[in-house]
Amino acid sequence: MSDRSIAIAHGNYLERGGAESLSDELARTFDAPLYFGFGDTEHVSDDVDARSLYESSLFSGIKRSVFLRDLYYAWNAQQIPELTEYDVVILSKNELSWYVPEDEQVVIHYTHSTPRVPYDLFQQRANSLSSRLYAFVARTMFLPNTKFPDRFVANSELVARRLQRYWGVPEEKVEVVYPPVNVEQYEPRETEDYYLTYSRLIPEKRIDMIVRAFDGLDARLVVGGAGDQRKKLERLAPDNVEFVGYMSESEKRRRLGEAKAVLFNAMNEDFGIIPVEAFASGTPVLGVEEGYTKYQILDGENGLLHDPDPTNIRASVERFEREGVDWSTDEIATFAERFSADQFRTRMRAIVEEAVAEAEIAPHEETDTQKTALASNRGVTQR
Repeated sequence: MSDRSIAIAHGNYLERGGAESLSDELARTFDAPLYFGFGDTEHVSDDVDARSLYESSLFSGIKRSVFLRDLYYAWNAQQIPELTEYDVVILSKNELSWYVPEDEQVVIHYTHSTPRVPYDLFQQRANSLSSRLYAFVARTMFLPNTKFPDRFVANSELVARRLQRYWGVPEEKVEVVYPPVNVEQYEPRETEDYYLTYSRLIPEKRIDMIVRAFDGLDARLVVGGAGDQRKKLERLAPDNVEFVGYMSESEKRRRLGEAKAVLFNAMNEDFGIIPVEAFASGTPVLGVEEGYTKYQILDGENGLLHDPDPTNIRASVERFEREGVDWSTDEIATFAERFSADQFRTRMRAIVEEAVAEAEIAPHEETDTQKTALASNRGVTQR
């Protein structure tokens, strides 16, 4: 790819999460600049050439409305002059996928998920007139964008199915490449007497169910992470639940390595970085039996599966206390290697090479039969 110019285009950089880490890794993999919509470069890794497309001050007027935010991107992201000079554009997330590519540009869309409320969470979340209207408009407006990319890359087999079902993307245009996790940074430690859960403290992660499950349990829970729900969670937490707030990378690695198990209860997760980080630490995961989580956890081997309510989470913890899991610490850590950053880089480079090769326009060469027919039409006899 040395003779091809490549750019990465990401949506919002308003926080630091799995999608942002992945876009940073794409920029490193291809030594490419990273363009993003609203946000701040403080959320981008220092070694990445990050370039903001929009003034963050504009975002303050529309950030409270998902509909207005998406409408802004739908209009403004169609035309991004900064991207037109590149041979290959790799889109990450959906906000900038309104971009209308140049004629011979190769576009690869790394899709973390189709929009959640309009599609896979519609039955659970579109419970008001405004949310149903938003979902309907989003589905109607977004579908034309799905014709632009040369190739889609899904972060899991579950998201690949969403691409095929909801957007009608042909199976042959979809590849699965797991998000990059620096698994080598994690390691087992001497086990301490507590369970761990951590994430952004938002409703979709259902940390409240985990906290309620520990009421009456003879076990200790540590809750890591920040978010709007922290005060609410602290009010309902029993005495055996401790909140430690945002964890630095070093604290996170330490706690992952020493916890008895990690609890994960996110709603219909499209992939889930947290279980992989736990596995890389040799730590079992007690996770919800839905979304991609139920495919990451092999029940009884590297963790346990349960329904998302407090009663079933409590039963899962009690089962773990009695039985543990079958795999050793080393076996669990080995399982995580399939999600490594090296695997991600290798697969993404290969996909870009393939997409570029497939998009090349080869001038038509006439066959001998066509030459004979053309000569006959001109009254020329072929010898």
